[in-house]
Amino acid sequence: MLRFIFRIKRKITSAVASLHRSCKLIEWEALYATRFAAGASFVFGKLFAIHYDASASNITIGSDVQFRDFCQLRTGMNGKLTIGDRVFFNSHCSITCFNSITIGDDCQFGEGVKFYDHNHQYKSGEQTINQQGYKTGTISIGKNCWFGSDVIILKDVEIGDNVIIGAGCIIHKSIPAGSVIVNKQELVFL
Repeated sequence: MLRFIFRIKRKITSAVASLHRSCKLIEWEALYATRFAAGASFVFGKLFAIHYDASASNITIGSDVQFRDFCQLRTGMNGKLTIGDRVFFNSHCSITCFNSITIGDDCQFGEGVKFYDHNHQYKSGEQTINQQGYKTGTISIGKNCWFGSDVIILKDVEIGDNVIIGAGCIIHKSIPAGSVIVNKQELVFL
């Protein structure tokens, strides 16, 4: 009985995988023509998601852009997200844009890279944090940059061309072109 169930599950998984390969973004072009634009060869993996709010936020994606599995793009508060040509996002990357995020051509992002062009405001202990709104900024990534896994990029950051950022870094300040940034880790044996 277990062997039979395994074979059925394998056939269903195979059918879902072939269906996934044949999906296109035709509906999004019709529904969000003024809010979403993607160039040729836009490829996405399993459970790729785009989230909009009721504002006039928009997303522009260049040609030959690839998102692996479980990636998410979220825009709100009239945010503008622009991604250049030949950009690659590995699995579990997310971009949350409430103001402006621009990513240049030929960039590569490791697993779990996250972008936030905003953070919560905290002015008063008498209101809950979610009632106090956000402080927004911008993020600008140059061309031909490489980001290791689990990098976090925060608001008000400008990263120049040809920058390499090692795994696990939290980027909260601007970085000049041609820089290599690493997360200094020391192994201590006791």
